[in-house]
Amino acid sequence: MKIIEKTVTLEDKDKPLTLIPLGDLHLGSVGCNKTYLKNTIEWIKNKPNCYVVGMGDYCDCITLKDDRFDIKSVDQEFIPCLDNLPLAQMEYLKDLLLPIKEKILCCIPGNHEDKMRIKNSVNVMNELSKLGIEISDYMTFLRIKFDRNQFHTTPLTFFLQHGWFSGRKVGGKINQLIDVSTTYDADVYIVGHSHYLGAELLEKVSIGSIGKNIFKCKKVFINSGSFVETISLNGTSYSEKKAYPNSKVGVARIDIYPKTHPRPDIHIRI
Repeated sequence: MKIIEKTVTLEDKDKPLTLIPLGDLHLGSVGCNKTYLKNTIEWIKNKPNCYVVGMGDYCDCITLKDDRFDIKSVDQEFIPCLDNLPLAQMEYLKDLLLPIKEKILCCIPGNHEDKMRIKNSVNVMNELSKLGIEISDYMTFLRIKFDRNQFHTTPLTFFLQHGWFSGRKVGGKINQLIDVSTTYDADVYIVGHSHYLGAELLEKVSIGSIGKNIFKCKKVFINSGSFVETISLNGTSYSEKKAYPNSKVGVARIDIYPKTHPRPDIHIRI
């Protein structure tokens, strides 16, 4: 686990800080919607006050000797690169992320990158570090502070973890994420892995140490989505083989309003 602290200075302090969890791209998979991904990155590049946290599984990273390998699941663009597949995918990813590298606060690995490291002794996350992006651990606490010259407000804590559950029911995905808050304390909890795009907001109610005042504090829970189409006409994805429910392609948008007192206010768009 790592703890990362970032201080952000907003380009336009009259507009909120926008944070995009970007993960489960699975570049190299036949199901990856590269057009949607490129459009999202272009939007991030042109959006003021916009930052990114990387949520893992950026590339498919499945080699020929891997039990999961299926030639029908490989994006045709990468067929000529079968002898160097993971690094070819990472080079493609680096080119995509280059225009927004200054906006990426950190990147955590996913199970695809982690399996590549464990089984093949190749840490593909090192490729992203060449862009100057801070690479963190599978589980990370990210504390975002605001420039004190702009705002006098408290920082926000984000719990980032690639994820470990992939049940078919939406309720199971959200409930398992909410359960994390009984052990790990944060303002916003973000996980990926399940490819589900969704969010839940709860309010924690407490009373002050003096008097009879009630305080409400938001707890936000986000499944960060994916860029993998469930069904592909260009090949066969693993999701088709298991008849997974169709997943919406895209990302969550977290808008944070630092002027709100006593804490910044958080709004989610899906």
